Amino acid sequence: MRSSAFSMRQRLVAGLGVIAALLLAGGCVTPPHRADFPAPPEPIVALQPGDVLDLQFIYWPDLADSQTIRPDGKVALKLVGDVMVQDLTPDQVRTKLNELYADKIKNPEINVVVKSYDSQRVYVGGEVRQPGVMPLRGRMTALDALMMAGGPIKQSAKLKKVVVVRRINGQQVAQSINLKRAIQKPDSDPFFLAPCDIIFVPRVTIDRLDQWVDQYINQLIPRSTTMNMTFFKDIDPATSNVTNYAGQGL
Repeated sequence: MRSSAFSMRQRLVAGLGVIAALLLAGGCVTPPHRADFPAPPEPIVALQPGDVLDLQFIYWPDLADSQTIRPDGKVALKLVGDVMVQDLTPDQVRTKLNELYADKIKNPEINVVVKSYDSQRVYVGGEVRQPGVMPLRGRMTALDALMMAGGPIKQSAKLKKVVVVRRINGQQVAQSINLKRAIQKPDSDPFFLAPCDIIFVPRVTIDRLDQWVDQYINQLIPRSTTMNMTFFKDIDPATSNVTNYAGQGL
């Protein structure tokens, strides 16, 4: 399980690196057209490392087992040893196990139950109220994930430039999508997510400016400080008296 968690952290760090590069480049880089961005596969349950399987032997209950798919995509089973199950559906695993146990036991009727789909998840970060890991439930859209994360932070979220990072054949691919339009026009085309997608909501420019002002101005000059300094002088021509005006409560 540690190896699986480490692998997920690696994917997340790599994805955030792509997001950072895209944001820093600003207008110099044009994200790929939506038609060029790889669509997620149909919601076929393909097993991945981290998923947990319950193996039920109908006539041989002593062989029943619960296995977590290892990072190499295999499970270790009694009598047959290591079996590759990654990218297979539960039905395909069932057929494969029945064949492997055919010469080991009599009537190898085996049920494969997926106890946990640990790989079916997406990552939501940036200007959302509850960033984190979200379960991927069927045909889930980027807008669905945004709402599961508590919705955008109204004052700072830049919904017109939400970045989605997807891993395809070992490479990270980034796409900018407009979720503001998805909210304002519910009949617009949905953007469907794939397992392990990273959705990042950037900040608007004015929010970054406010952060700079707070860090370099407000933190250096506390609001409770009284400035005892003369800003300007009024001279009364009749009496030649000088009145000083000092800034207070800045």
